[in-house]
Amino acid sequence: MSATEQAQHRHVYDLVTPGPPPAVACSARLDQRSSGALCGVSVEGARASVALLQARRGAGCAVQVSAAEKFFFVLEGALTADLDGRLHEVPAQHALHVPAGMPHALRAAGDTRFILALSRNAAAVTGVFDDAGWVEHANAVTQPVTRQSGDAVTRYVYPIDELNAVPPGESSAKVVPKNFVSGKSSSFGAALSGAALHVGVIHKARGSGAKLHTHPNEQFNVVLEGRLLGEIATVPMDVAPYGLVHMPAGVPHCTMASADGDIAVFVVKDTSHGLSGPPVDGIEDGPRYLPGFGPRAGV
Repeated sequence: MSATEQAQHRHVYDLVTPGPPPAVACSARLDQRSSGALCGVSVEGARASVALLQARRGAGCAVQVSAAEKFFFVLEGALTADLDGRLHEVPAQHALHVPAGMPHALRAAGDTRFILALSRNAAAVTGVFDDAGWVEHANAVTQPVTRQSGDAVTRYVYPIDELNAVPPGESSAKVVPKNFVSGKSSSFGAALSGAALHVGVIHKARGSGAKLHTHPNEQFNVVLEGRLLGEIATVPMDVAPYGLVHMPAGVPHCTMASADGDIAVFVVKDTSHGLSGPPVDGIEDGPRYLPGFGPRAGV
């Protein structure tokens, strides 16, 4: 798709109140459910789907196997997962990694809100709600039904925004501890890299951000705190909490924290490329700043 065509597409989606179908073409497919065991809004791209979901206490799914890799990031409440022969508690601000092909069962320990990132490939092309298999009154998860896959005890639950170092022992995903993401941006945070998806919680100080850049992997940004400013395919954007920005592979974009305060963003990318891409001008000469902000201003 040409740059002109991309500029005519919608790339920003409201995950809380999406409203009626947009009149313009969208960069991704929008799906939503307002009733049932799992409610929310899903944005489905070419290589991944990202959704903001709500489950009531007791809702969940029996043991299932999915061709998609999944990351659950709990915002409020908690999940209990039966995975790899053990029960795993997933409290707020923790991420659960479910590798593709691994049997698992889930149950909401209370009224729970979470972000789900789901890989999409030739073997996993179903939507978020088609893949979920949730029911409103799932069986209590008190004993593991799944079987341990190997001798090692593997970590699947991560306090993703507190990963200052690689945790000891076996991990289901590669842990990238907190650091600056690249030399062209003020982005700072930790990430997890699975077989198909990278996910992370990334912070930007107010008035700072990234230069215009691009990368060959698809990206989704869900704003958790603050206001995200920037542009994508030459179109300006101003995104409030629980807005999602979809960045198709190869589309130039830049993002910044507004002058009002810092931002925190949950980021999802496919693993066809790394965590950052090169600036359009080819020069990694530091972050971009709003007028009145910069290194000398304490940013």
